[in-house]
Amino acid sequence: MLEVKNLSKSFRMRENRMDSLKSSLAHLFSQNKAVVEDFHALKNVSFNLHQGEALGIIGKNGAGKSTLLRILSGISQPDEGEINFYGKAVSILDIGAGFHPELTGRENIYLSASLYKFTRKKIDERFNEIVEFSGIEKFIDEPVKNYSSGMYLRLAFSIITCLDADIYLIDEVINVGDANFQMKCKNRIEKLIAEGKTLLIASHNMNEISVLCNRLILMEHGKVIETGGADIIQKYMTLALPKFFNFETGEFFHIKRPEKIQPINTSIKTICFAIEDFTPGIKGISINHTFKIVINIETTHSLRYVIGLRVYEVSGVLVFVCSTLKNTLQITEPGKYRIVFEMPAHIFNETMYSFDCKVYNIDTQAMLYREDKFLTLKMSDDEPVGQAEAHDYQSGIIKPLYHAETTRLA
Repeated sequence: MLEVKNLSKSFRMRENRMDSLKSSLAHLFSQNKAVVEDFHALKNVSFNLHQGEALGIIGKNGAGKSTLLRILSGISQPDEGEINFYGKAVSILDIGAGFHPELTGRENIYLSASLYKFTRKKIDERFNEIVEFSGIEKFIDEPVKNYSSGMYLRLAFSIITCLDADIYLIDEVINVGDANFQMKCKNRIEKLIAEGKTLLIASHNMNEISVLCNRLILMEHGKVIETGGADIIQKYMTLALPKFFNFETGEFFHIKRPEKIQPINTSIKTICFAIEDFTPGIKGISINHTFKIVINIETTHSLRYVIGLRVYEVSGVLVFVCSTLKNTLQITEPGKYRIVFEMPAHIFNETMYSFDCKVYNIDTQAMLYREDKFLTLKMSDDEPVGQAEAHDYQSGIIKPLYHAETTRLA
């Protein structure tokens, strides 16, 4: 449906920019002229997008994702390269860019759709669906300049996704409007995929892009550095969050040391962390065995406190929460305490995880201490699996041990 061959794009950047009249006048009499530098936003980008495929583009800010989509949408022109579309394409980039503020929502539906060369008959057929999906029926004959930003975005998203196109180019607009409309957006995109439409999606939301897309492209400094499945997300996160997930060869985990931790309440004197009784694998801690997270805490006052852990998968998805709430002491005298959380086997998947810690006063609900990503670790499954099982676990934030049985009924 789409062929991209050796696409390149550069922008001219000037140093010593004139930000005021005073600096501009001073520059006239200066011998130091502005330096012109080329910024290479895209460098020989090539890929194919096949019919019915949902291709995700991930990468840090400045990697070239938006520039690529703007070129594919016809907003910008490439310096070099070739683009071939095989079908009708629509884009959701600068949402509502085709709207006229003085026109009503109704008029903007026809204006925006006509920019993609849809006939008035086709727009008439989809008009009610667009309005109903947007949820702004009462305001459809009001000028869009009077719309809230949420109404504006909802109408724009509805127009594009209700049109019957072959290829949809989407840039960071999955999370449009309130929570209810965000769910509608996700369901609409899933429906397009189920109908065999072709999608190219750029996003920083790793959870959604891993669910929606069956293939991913990782971009860095304007180049495609890797393509593949959900495993590409893990590589991206190591680039995006090197402070937390940059493991050296042979390292399976990082723990923040006490000298780097500053309690935010005088009720706690010291706190430190450890990981114990884990089984090392070839590439990480074994997912097939239990391990312990140990917290040593020293208090200076009598209080009842709860320690809570929040466990996140590398893409930022919250996996689960555990705490000491059910076995909190009625009265905790000042002193040193050891708290042990035993993590179960056959829960974690072959990816990386981080742990946050919070300590609350049970009586006042005040937070006594907080440390994000006090522990980061990578998990590994070293037991041999069949090809079908390996395919099943290409994605997912957990890998539970389960039993499946097939019984012949007749």
